[in-house]
Amino acid sequence: MVAMREAPYKEKKPRKISIQTFLEKYRKGGPGVKYEFNNGIIEKTETMKLKENFIIQNLRTVFTETPAYKNRGSLECELEVWTSKTQWRKPDMAYITLEQTRAAADGAEPMPEFVIEVISKNDEVNVVKGKVYEYFKAGVKILWHIFPDFNRVEIYRSPDDIEVCSGEKVCSAEPVVEGFKIVAKAIFKKP
Repeated sequence: MVAMREAPYKEKKPRKISIQTFLEKYRKGGPGVKYEFNNGIIEKTETMKLKENFIIQNLRTVFTETPAYKNRGSLECELEVWTSKTQWRKPDMAYITLEQTRAAADGAEPMPEFVIEVISKNDEVNVVKGKVYEYFKAGVKILWHIFPDFNRVEIYRSPDDIEVCSGEKVCSAEPVVEGFKIVAKAIFKKP
């Protein structure tokens, strides 16, 4: 009996497009999806679901009590940010200072120093981890990965400095966002 050898798996290479084509055709996304641009490749992910909106509300409620908010900073959803000349992202939430808002109004492309990504079961681990390095290289100082399925938050202060928060543990975005602290379980409190 002769053993059959399977042909090695060949992954289909994605077709590369220009940033101009991406911005013209994919920038807006579609029902339930958002697109990001990574070195000529379109990365398609799900948008946050309405059933997860309570997370955003809980974070914004705490944010409105901070000195950062009183100084006219904002915590925004799906801002468009350039992490490099060939990488365009839409983080689930990002903190923008008043100075950054003014700079953007004058045509600058400021990078938020605090970014939040809500991780779903459909997110690919290699893409999620790759974006950690990308965000820090671009100037992010604190990155939160929120896992609603596990009531868990991973706080990155660098790609290698990770703090895990759950239950009664306090999640902090300080010193980037003055006064922004929340007990992990309060992030996941449903209305």
